[in-house]
Formats: sequence, C-alpha cells, structure tokens
Amino acid sequence: MFNLVEYNLDMGLKEYEMFQEIPAKENGSTNLCNGIPLECFHYFLESQMARQFQKISDYDTPTKMYIFYVDDLPVGYIGIRTEINEDWKNWCGNIYYAVRPSQRNKHYGTEMLKYALNECKKLNINPVYIKSSASNLGSQKVIENNNAQLIRVGQHGGRWYKIEL
Repeated sequence: MFNLVEYNLDMGLKEYEMFQEIPAKENGSTNLCNGIPLECFHYFLESQMARQFQKISDYDTPTKMYIFYVDDLPVGYIGIRTEINEDWKNWCGNIYYAVRPSQRNKHYGTEMLKYALNECKKLNINPVYIKSSASNLGSQKVIENNNAQLIRVGQHGGRWYKIEL
C-alpha cells in the first residue's frame, strides 16, 4: 500500500533513519537532514514545514514536503514547489525527490512522483516542470514513466520536462 504524507511533527525514528540512509549530496540534490543528530530532527521538520510560507527568492520558493511510504516504511521524500518563476522553471522546476538506496529499482520513485502529481492537481499546479541531471538515468525513467514531455536537453546533458495534468 502506497501513501504520501505531508511532513508533520509526529514523524520520528523511522523517518529519521530514511533521511540518514539517503546521501547528503547526490545527483545534484542535497539532503539537509543527513548527518544531523536525532535530537534535532523535529527542528529540521519544522524548518521544512515552514517553507510553504516562503516568498520566491533566489534561495527558496514556497514548497510543500512529503514522505512516501510503502506499507509503513518511508522510502523517499518529495518536494513540491507550489510557486515558481522563470528562473526556478529554468533551474529545476516544481518537483524534486530522493529514494533511499535500499529501496531503489523497485519502481517506488515512479509511484511517488505519480502521487505527488495528484497533489499538484489539488494545488492547481499545471503544467508541472521537473528536471533530471544527465547522469541520473533512474530519475529520467521515473519522470518519463509519468507521461512527461522532454522540452530540452542542456549543454551538459541535464533534461527538462513538462507534465500536463
């Protein structure tokens, strides 16, 4: 059974362990929770939950954060940027995500993105823009499995997509 849950302060050890398994830096993304002490986990969650109230800037944009569960196991996180400008659209788009290494190659990324796209629909985000780095073939497959249209390939091979909901 799949479930997408918005970050909340009831999250605890099993979610914390997921964040510790996901590398701090990988394929152009940053896991800010990797390496923080368990005692600071709720502060991390609070800071991430507050991002939904951000104004668009060069550093951040309004973002809602979710954890994707398979049965009761947290397998990945996904962020939905609820507002983006042209700079954010050209840099990385509306969505970013990571799946914990022990749960990769099980098609969970495809399902997680599908669930997030349903959230985008509820949030009236359409179309949805998303980018994959050149070397992240798994992410490219996840995106393409969700009916994405390739709109450009960058000079260094990064791939930008658009998904119509």
